[in-house]
Amino acid sequence: MNSRIAVVGDPGRTQDRESLARARAQSVGPAADLEWWPFAPHEMAHRGFDHFDGLWLMDWPQDAESESVRQATWLAHQQGLPVIVSATEPPGWFVGQARERAAYRIRGQVERTRAAELEAAERQPRPHVHQMRGPRHSWWRPLLALAVAVAVLIVCVIALMVPSELGGLLDNEETLVDPVNPWSALVTNLLLASLIPATLIGLWVGFRRSPWRVLSVAGRLRWGWLGWCALVVTPLWAIYLAVSWVVFDQEVLDRPDHWIALLAITLFTTPLQAAGEELAFRGGLVQGVGAWFRSPVAALVVTTILSTAFFAAAHGSADPWIIIEIGSLAVAGCWLAWRTGGLEAVIVLHVVNNLLVMGTGILFGGLEESFVDGTSTGSPVSAAMNVVATSLVTLVLLWLARRRGVTPAGWRTPALG
Repeated sequence: MNSRIAVVGDPGRTQDRESLARARAQSVGPAADLEWWPFAPHEMAHRGFDHFDGLWLMDWPQDAESESVRQATWLAHQQGLPVIVSATEPPGWFVGQARERAAYRIRGQVERTRAAELEAAERQPRPHVHQMRGPRHSWWRPLLALAVAVAVLIVCVIALMVPSELGGLLDNEETLVDPVNPWSALVTNLLLASLIPATLIGLWVGFRRSPWRVLSVAGRLRWGWLGWCALVVTPLWAIYLAVSWVVFDQEVLDRPDHWIALLAITLFTTPLQAAGEELAFRGGLVQGVGAWFRSPVAALVVTTILSTAFFAAAHGSADPWIIIEIGSLAVAGCWLAWRTGGLEAVIVLHVVNNLLVMGTGILFGGLEESFVDGTSTGSPVSAAMNVVATSLVTLVLLWLARRRGVTPAGWRTPALG
């Protein structure tokens, strides 16, 4: 650590040259850290002293032409630089202050260098599964994010359930899970939609990074790409549901009593419900757990398994065919997020599925059978059709993403950002 001292004197004056020579001669042994940088008075007018640790003036200028020297000296003093006016070499107290200033200056340089390195590491492109694995990552951050997300979710549940209970709108458990009860449908959708703020706040507090990274590697929802996904998924999924209607010989039944209210609630809140589930299961869970793994491929494999398992368990059905149907969406969603670098594609797939299933259930009857719960059962045919439809839509979306420049070349290469 060297202490830089600016020396202002007249190079043509013998006394100034000898004083500087004596100072340099003493800068050996214990004082080898001292560096003496000579300047003529006229050089001070256009010079800053940020990179120096002391200012030694061999003579205080008195004439009017030296006002720039006096101003530069006063500015250096205001910046915390030790200043001395002495015809001979500076005393020990001045050198001590210069060394303290040097230590402070070097600490600042180290901190700025470290901050620049952290910023460079922060800007390193990474896949969607590693968006929360930044240079400040620690093992406890995913646990903190989970705890905060659960706390926010509990607050949202209380905020929704207490008014409903006090108003007698949900007077028992059966009313709460009644799919043809408009208030029950609204509360259920809003409860699942509350996963959105819970996930965003949990990631922000837990990882101290932008929570919008959960949406995409661009740090935002890419509305243009989301729109293209909707244009592709909607007709394909409608064809799949129409084929299922014919294959399973479904019939038109009576509409629910409050079908207009249910339809309005479905149209306005089901997209939020589906997006909430995707942010939680394909966003927060994937990125939170994925941050524990150094290898992004290992993170993808583990989080896909966990996301699929928790997503299937959350629907309550133990039927293997139902689990396969639900799991196909989870696996496709994790792969789409990996390849496209965001949740837009799987959000659209989830929203379109729920809107079409719920909408047909309201308009053509059979709304109760549109929900998956602990009593739901499937069949090998329905599971196979779902897997085929999900795979086909996923392939089409990946082809479109490649055409639109959303995904890089190579079927395994993730989008980075």
